[in-house]
Amino acid sequence: MCILPTGEKDSMIFDCTERYDPVTKQWAAVASLNFPRCGVGICPCHGALYALGGWIGSEIGKTMERYDPEENKWEVIGSMAVPRYYFGCCELQGLIYVIGGISDEGMELRSAEVYDPISRRWSALPVMSQRRAYVGVACLNNCIYAVGGWNEALGALETVEKYCPEEEKWVEVAPMSTPRAGVSVSAVNGLLYAVGGRAASRDFSAPVTMDSVEIYDPHLDTWTEVGNMITSRCDGGLAVL
Repeated sequence: MCILPTGEKDSMIFDCTERYDPVTKQWAAVASLNFPRCGVGICPCHGALYALGGWIGSEIGKTMERYDPEENKWEVIGSMAVPRYYFGCCELQGLIYVIGGISDEGMELRSAEVYDPISRRWSALPVMSQRRAYVGVACLNNCIYAVGGWNEALGALETVEKYCPEEEKWVEVAPMSTPRAGVSVSAVNGLLYAVGGRAASRDFSAPVTMDSVEIYDPHLDTWTEVGNMITSRCDGGLAVL
C-alpha cells in the first residue's frame, strides 16, 4: 500500500489523499487531511502515517496529523515545536526526526527535532553546521544523514552531515561531488544513494534539474558517481523494494 497525501499544482494546495494498491494496481481516494498542505513531511511510524508541518496556504503550519489506515481517518494530534516546510524527515527506532526546512520567517533552518509518538513529545536536537532546506534525509546504520539541500547564502549544497543518536551530535562526512538541492536519498544494502536534484544555481526560481546519481560508502567515507537516470528530476519520490 502506498499513500500520497497533498500536493501543489497551479498555486493550489490540496488536502486530498490517495492510496495505491500494488496487487490491484489501482489508485483510490481515502480520507482527506484536516488541513491542505504542501512542502509537508510524510513519515510512517508504528503502523500509522504522519503528516508534519508544511505550507497551508496563508502560513507555515506547525500542526501534525496522524492517519490510521484501519479507520481511514486523519487526526490532528498536536504541533511541532518549530513551524517548518520543505524539510527532511525519517523514522529511526520508533522515533520521527525532522531536519532543516524553511521557517515561518522564510529562513532556511539548521535546527532538527525528534518526536516520540508514544509520549507525543518533541525534543530539540543539536543544530547542523549549515542551514538546509530541500534537504535529502535517510537512515543508514542507525544514523541519520542530511544530504545536500539549499540555502540562500550558498545556493545548492554538496555537503553532508550525519547524526548519531548515541553520540547526540552532527558530524560532517565526505561531500558529494555535485551540489544538489531537492535530492532524493535512500539507503540500500549498506550504501546511501543520492538521486537527481537541482544544480548549483543562485536563481532558485529557474532550477536546472539533474539526472546524475551518487553512492556513499560509509566505511570508506567516499561518494562514487554511477549511471545517470534516463530523465532528470528533482524533489522526486524514491523507494526501495
